[in-house]
Amino acid sequence: MNPEVNKKKTPARKPDAELRRELTVIDDERQIKAILNPKRARIIDMLIAESATAKQVADAMGGTTGRIHYHIKELEKARLIEIVDRVEKGGVLEKYYRAVARNFYVGRGLGEHSQLGQDVRTMVSDSMLRWRRKQILRVDQNRIAERILDQCLLCEPGQIVALRGDPVNHEIITLFHHAIESRGLQCVVMYGRDSWSQLLARWKDDIAAVITIEEPLAGAGIDDVVLRRTSSSALYTRYLEELTELGRQFTYPELACEDPAVGELLSAGKRVLYFGYPSRQKAEILGLDFDALHDACWTALDVDYEQLTARCTAIQRLLGGADKVHLSSPGGTDLVFSIAGQEILADGGVRSDWETERGRAFGHLPAGMVMAPVVKGSADGIVVSEMADYLGERIIGIRLEFRRGKVVSATADENEALLKMVLARSSGEVESLSGFELGVNPRIRNPIGYAIWDIKSHGNATINIGDNRLLGGDTRASLVWCFHVTRPTVRIDGRTVVSSGVYEHEQTEHQEV
Repeated sequence: MNPEVNKKKTPARKPDAELRRELTVIDDERQIKAILNPKRARIIDMLIAESATAKQVADAMGGTTGRIHYHIKELEKARLIEIVDRVEKGGVLEKYYRAVARNFYVGRGLGEHSQLGQDVRTMVSDSMLRWRRKQILRVDQNRIAERILDQCLLCEPGQIVALRGDPVNHEIITLFHHAIESRGLQCVVMYGRDSWSQLLARWKDDIAAVITIEEPLAGAGIDDVVLRRTSSSALYTRYLEELTELGRQFTYPELACEDPAVGELLSAGKRVLYFGYPSRQKAEILGLDFDALHDACWTALDVDYEQLTARCTAIQRLLGGADKVHLSSPGGTDLVFSIAGQEILADGGVRSDWETERGRAFGHLPAGMVMAPVVKGSADGIVVSEMADYLGERIIGIRLEFRRGKVVSATADENEALLKMVLARSSGEVESLSGFELGVNPRIRNPIGYAIWDIKSHGNATINIGDNRLLGGDTRASLVWCFHVTRPTVRIDGRTVVSSGVYEHEQTEHQEV
């Protein structure tokens, strides 16, 4: 055999950057037909990650080499994969294939192709989201997972981290799983919602930390109720009644530590972290655009948690030992209340040894807020909030009037009936102003309608009514309800801490720089 001919057939492998585009659009019928078979979608997914021969693909997928080779040739004809290398072994020339791009996107119109299977849709959707995170948001998921492990959980090599989620969260679970093992930690992955509490309780002596990939709005039958919206006024009133009845049974994310298993873990000095996964189901329930929810989540997570905790601690010191808080805004908020003698809590994401020793190493990501209980009976004035959410139902243009710490009047531009119904039917001290929070996350600038993230938006304020036991208070109610005040001015004992949504001490630091 001529050596020169061999040389041409077996080129040196090029750097990956030279081999593939970042994105390719599946835009013709032939390509659609080529990926209709879920096995081919799996082959593309495998060849996105690394180049492989037909035999290597067959070994990984459990099929025969001949059958896999057929699928590979069909994908090659459709220009979805290509040969990137040829290597001679024992007189046989092996061909290495790789996907033509790192991300695939089904063009508009073709995305609703009647024969396009769900497996294929999921593969294309996940691939496009990866491209969106990398190219548009400029976030590095691997760096985020590593920071969460290194800065938030503070685990040591050899310790066990329990990773809990649902199969729909497989992508982020895989990401965390790899990050956990790359740090010399051991990972236990648990799926399902029924048995994990009992398992965690039994394993609390062995587990160092738990990361829960959660769907905060899923459970207690909420999906069935929320998705039954109707324009009929009579049926809509009934729907609202069902929603408020459901609220009495629903365990809010803020009260999640009341789960006996979580309580046992915290008491045993373990760290528990909830991760608000941005799923399409959650976006549908919340009535949000999925891209907005997805982008807000990953942008807010991409922070240095040690720096964020330092920011939160600086604001915590400003509030420490304070008495009177005056909250105002361009929208009409004018409220005065007291935080005298209350413990000020800072959540920058880092679960400290101090929290762990006191059974309080519990948090929810994205992070970035400073919180304080409000002295009972101390609130007087008006709160104007652009919007609030109740189990996926949006309430717009809210105006709450407080006297001696309780709501005496509540109106809204949209969904006022729901606002009043929840206040009337919820149990406990639901009408009491119970908490005050300041958002500190610099990557969240505008509320999007999801309270768990909106309360962390930088420079914005939130007041809570209802239960405040997680803040260290003693107000008990069947819910915690957040109302956001955008671009606020906050004065603490006459000193301005926030002015029109900008922290005074940060503004001073910026001017000095």
